[in-house]
Amino acid sequence: MTTGPSIDNSARARQAPLLKGHWLFGVNFQMRKDPLGTMTRGMRRLGDAVYLHLGPYRATLLRNPEHIKHVFVDNAANYSKKTRGYIKARLVLGDGLVTSEGELWQRQRRIATPAFSRQRVEGFGKTMVNATQQMLDGWPSCVSAQSSLVNGSTDQISRVDQRGPQDPSEAGDADGMGVVDVFSEMMKVTLRIAVQTLLGIGPNSDLERLSGAVSEVLERTNALITNPFSLPAWVPLPKNRAFKRALGVLDRFVFDAIARRRAQFNESPDAPATDLLSILLRARDEQTGQGMGDRQLRDEAVTILIAGHETTANALSWALYLLASHPQVQADLIREIQQVLGKRPPLPEDIPQLRLTRAVIDEALRLYPPAWMIGRHAVKDDTIGPYSIRANEFILISPYMTHRHPGLWDSADEFDPNRFMDGRSDRLPKFAYIPFGGGQRFCIGANFALLQSVLMLASICQRFELGVVESHPIVPYAMITLRPKFGIRLKVKKR
Repeated sequence: MTTGPSIDNSARARQAPLLKGHWLFGVNFQMRKDPLGTMTRGMRRLGDAVYLHLGPYRATLLRNPEHIKHVFVDNAANYSKKTRGYIKARLVLGDGLVTSEGELWQRQRRIATPAFSRQRVEGFGKTMVNATQQMLDGWPSCVSAQSSLVNGSTDQISRVDQRGPQDPSEAGDADGMGVVDVFSEMMKVTLRIAVQTLLGIGPNSDLERLSGAVSEVLERTNALITNPFSLPAWVPLPKNRAFKRALGVLDRFVFDAIARRRAQFNESPDAPATDLLSILLRARDEQTGQGMGDRQLRDEAVTILIAGHETTANALSWALYLLASHPQVQADLIREIQQVLGKRPPLPEDIPQLRLTRAVIDEALRLYPPAWMIGRHAVKDDTIGPYSIRANEFILISPYMTHRHPGLWDSADEFDPNRFMDGRSDRLPKFAYIPFGGGQRFCIGANFALLQSVLMLASICQRFELGVVESHPIVPYAMITLRPKFGIRLKVKKR
């Protein structure tokens, strides 16, 4: 399809159609329980804009690319980040690039942008591939060691899956295939890569405590964001105390890294910067000559550490699941990898030839965008297309809904990476595909995430065949990011 849904600008501005719910709470509880299903049903029934009562809040949900362009570009100054989500996210991220605004954001963006240039990011390619290969080295031994546990019984595999094994590989079958929780594996390896590339901390460091702290702060922040009736984080509830302890672990980890890097820089100011923290520490605003203090470095480092590893782990996990569910696409991908790479590891310069590999990532980001919801606060009254927007209400933009818009994408709910290779996606409106946001606030780490995702996917599929575990439920879980609720367990077999 070449055009987006039409907008009637001649009609008198009106409030978007209301998605009916409880007389007092609106659809707050439905959105908390099943936001994806609630949005899908609402937009299927009411169209491209839906008005929501969310307890004490009012919001207009949008999915039309022209409406999104208005918010991100045409009248971006009217839409701030003073939303409940971003306010609660500041408890963890501080004033990093995701949450800051105004002059502070502009200054930080100017300082940080050179650190994420394509040339800089490609310099981390070897680290990304090495970490992935080290992870994969552990998969075959788990497979062969566990195969005898179930003696080829699919019933026993089912029982293992339902039990929820802690180890990522606890079952196998008669074909020598093991079952790996690829979501757990992707979370671990992307955190390891983030720590190495961002903070310059070696691969042998103990990341278990950091990983637990990150999981705790994400879980609690999500609860604070989604429940408008939750008590503030300063109330000494057991969950809030656990949140503060986890945040303390995260802060100590990052502040210690900053102190080490600053000491090294003071000793050897001309030494090359080999990680993002070193680059940011040395960077200066071209307009003011100022650099970042330790607190601002902490906020940027935590933002990149959490957002960088969480979103990439999600995207890769969904991509692996989609490939396991579509054997023909997987076979085509293997042929491409063999033709381009042979048996050698992938390199950043291979990516232009790994067209299907990149298209699989693009399609996974379309169907399961990690940033599934983007919120804004209306500063003043406005009109978006035919719809009136009131000051102090909220705008919700859902990449998940826009990416599955049947008026934009043919076979919108189906996995079809060829749409990113045959020109169909190029004919769509600019804001029909927004996995990294849009406008001035387009994600600064997009190049990093795409490079890492393609290199890791090529590395995994070069060495392992993937298959689905029929008994294991795959359920999208819309937290801060779009996670698989029960993980993603796949059958894996060494090629």
